Amino acid sequence: MIALLKTAERTSHTSFINNYVFQRHVFAYKAIPLEHVAGRHVLELGSGEGYGIQLLSRYSARYLALDKHKPFAEFLPVNASFEQCDLPDLSRIPDNTFDTIVCFQVIEHIKDDHTLLREARRVLKPGGTMFLTTPNRLTSLTRNPFHVREYLPAEMKALIRTHFAISEVQGIYGNDRVMSYYQENKKSVEAITRFDILNLQYRLSAVLLRGPYTLMNNINRWLLVKKMADVTVNIEHKDFFRQHLQDDCLDYFVTAVKEQ
Repeated sequence: MIALLKTAERTSHTSFINNYVFQRHVFAYKAIPLEHVAGRHVLELGSGEGYGIQLLSRYSARYLALDKHKPFAEFLPVNASFEQCDLPDLSRIPDNTFDTIVCFQVIEHIKDDHTLLREARRVLKPGGTMFLTTPNRLTSLTRNPFHVREYLPAEMKALIRTHFAISEVQGIYGNDRVMSYYQENKKSVEAITRFDILNLQYRLSAVLLRGPYTLMNNINRWLLVKKMADVTVNIEHKDFFRQHLQDDCLDYFVTAVKEQ
């Protein structure tokens, strides 16, 4: 059976057809230097399925996860808590509260991205660091109706610099195993979208497109498993890496520091 995803992005580790997506998310959490988490007060904006709670909270002094929907975690560690929140509203959090902010695959869903970054900077302690990821528009395979927008490399750098004087935007890439999956996925998507002669994927409203997008996305991933199961199932977070920003990165990995 094909498990439908609410966002067609965040997924559980138990969903093997979505292993590529899951490992791509896990990599970002693993890429945070431990010194920014160990013994620190950490805030996660958009906790999704609860990856950060599982992977990072064990090291932190305090871990607060915010999201519109409660994660599926059965229990929270004693140092972790969850609060429902409609981002970018962080008004309940005082200024200069957290050492570290994690915001992975979230900003593309937020209509007012400037307010999200402005609020993130406000609640960071001086010298605190925000880590953020978001997809590279240049390597997205089709319109994602769950995203308000995606960014070009120059747009991403300009947006971050507007709010953080100290920042670095790197790219997240994949090794040969990841890229073989990506290329097969690209071929499959192109085979599907060639029938969209009216260019409906860009002309329809996002609300109308979400259902068909989610269905076709999951069917496509299922077919990829059947075609290249050894690659799909065996992708690990270690198959991704970050380095200098180039146009062909899969995601942006942002490190932004609030001045002392």
